[in-house]
Amino acid sequence: MSSRKARRRIPPRRLPGPLPSRPSPGPDDEPVVVRVGTPPELVASLPAMLGFVPEESVVAMAMHRRGERGRVGGMARVDLPADDGSHDPAETDRLLAAALRDRLRRTGPDELMIVVVSDGVPGVRPPQADLVDALRASFAEVEVPVTGAVWTARVAVDAPWQCYDECACVGTLPDPTGMQAAAEVAGAGRITYGSRDEVEAALAPEAAASGRRRRGLIDDAYRAALTDRELSGIGAARRDLDAVRRAAAEVGNGGVLAEEEIARLAVALGDPRVRDIALGFAAGHDDAVAPDHARALWRVLMRAVPAPEVAEPATLVAFASLDDGGGATLTVALERAMGADPLHRLSRLLGSIVTAGIQPSEVREMVVGAATEATARLTA
Repeated sequence: MSSRKARRRIPPRRLPGPLPSRPSPGPDDEPVVVRVGTPPELVASLPAMLGFVPEESVVAMAMHRRGERGRVGGMARVDLPADDGSHDPAETDRLLAAALRDRLRRTGPDELMIVVVSDGVPGVRPPQADLVDALRASFAEVEVPVTGAVWTARVAVDAPWQCYDECACVGTLPDPTGMQAAAEVAGAGRITYGSRDEVEAALAPEAAASGRRRRGLIDDAYRAALTDRELSGIGAARRDLDAVRRAAAEVGNGGVLAEEEIARLAVALGDPRVRDIALGFAAGHDDAVAPDHARALWRVLMRAVPAPEVAEPATLVAFASLDDGGGATLTVALERAMGADPLHRLSRLLGSIVTAGIQPSEVREMVVGAATEATARLTA
């Protein structure tokens, strides 16, 4: 039997099951809360909220009002297109504004905040003013007002900033690393990268992932898994789950996975029962696995496992990043998962969830529900 035929006999992937009720999260489960006040504080907090320092970007934040307080209900960041003369600037601005509107309107915002990061100097109006006008007009079509728009040349201490509003307020940014948002994120053990390129580099495949040895070990592991599952039934899934738990502890405590372990884990996560339970690790659902250890393992496997199997750990990285605000980590991980396996149902589901603007707390409920259901099946 060829390894390709063996892989087709693995049970098909499926979506997580129905959601059970769940108690309110305890203090240790609370997500990081970022509080900002003035426009420069908002801009300086972007690296903590996005997970990296944006450059040549427009960031739109959907705001939800609760009395006098507001909270960010969704964020979208896109690169500013290069002005190479090949496109009509007005049409480019219109299309960019429409794309941001269509993405964020699903979150049901009460108002919108815009931050533009683009090289330049303050003036009568800041750089990219036409784009901001296009954004105001586009969101006005869905009756969402843009209540604040700020430009900065770069997100760094003493960088100039200016409002697009009639007040034309100007100033310089505070130190982003000294913001409360940065302290909250650092206190939670989360990384803020210097750029999106650094995020991609941190999650890029290692050289061995595409090597013949790694591929051969995974194919051998599939054949062994088929035999084990045929002979042992649910006992094989329990052993796979134990292997994932042990690996999380090993990586979380600074250990390095052997080649054979990587292959075994790639195959173990291909079982939807094991994968669904593993989804809950980063959410603190499994007392045997520390959430930070799970996040570390998923990142290791995302770099170590070849396509198409990498779709599983990459999707686990994406889900685990939701409590950090998603940002570039979520985007890079989802792109890897979908590129490795275009028919991968769980990554497509998460992509739909992100597009729909569903809150991370609601996604966490779904994840815990899937993990609870899968755990019940394995322990029955």
